[in-house]
Amino acid sequence: MRAIAQMISYEVPLILSSVGVLMAVGSLSTVRIVEAQGGYSGWVPHWHVLTPWGLAGFVTFMIAAAAESNRSPFDLPEGESEIIAGYYIEYSGFRFALFFLGEYIGMFAVSGLAITLFLGGWHAPLPFLGFVPSYIWFFGKLLVLIGGFIWVRGTMPRLRMDQLMGFAWKFMLPLALVNILVTGLWRFMAPGWVRWLVCAGLIVGSYVSLGRALAERPRVGRRNYRYAE
Repeated sequence: MRAIAQMISYEVPLILSSVGVLMAVGSLSTVRIVEAQGGYSGWVPHWHVLTPWGLAGFVTFMIAAAAESNRSPFDLPEGESEIIAGYYIEYSGFRFALFFLGEYIGMFAVSGLAITLFLGGWHAPLPFLGFVPSYIWFFGKLLVLIGGFIWVRGTMPRLRMDQLMGFAWKFMLPLALVNILVTGLWRFMAPGWVRWLVCAGLIVGSYVSLGRALAERPRVGRRNYRYAE
């Protein structure tokens, strides 16, 4: 039941964070999405992650992807950091290795999708580095994201089930919905500093307000004991 609850709670933000990119590009083609991120404004590439809605979508996507991959600090069904790792205790040897292989394949898949949606795909980060083959840039970005997954697993403590569900439904989901609205504003507003100011203000304001609401402790009223007469 925990695995199902975790999957449902983070699948929705994962999908919604990708919807913004599809809205901005106007296509479901991954090739079109990467081509839309080509070009440079001076030294700055046109990657989606370098926009207010793209940065918020990328962070939301990576957090939800870590939860979907059952990576720490979201490895509640397995608890790999504990002595007994959930259903892993049932398996050993090659079967045990297959579970970890499937987990890492999922990490590579979501990392490749994040690179395609937000990090410019195979495009170079700077214009004078265009002579480097495109596949090197893609796999270089992939190794950086995989290293980030491994680093987070080794440093962050695990969450409780109530913390995970509260973070998903009270913070991740509303922020992903606000990000879709900001993406629509970004697409239809005229380019300029006004567009940046409005979109960044909406993202930052939503982040602060949702974070404060999540950090507030629930108010528990005083207990009144009543006895049967």
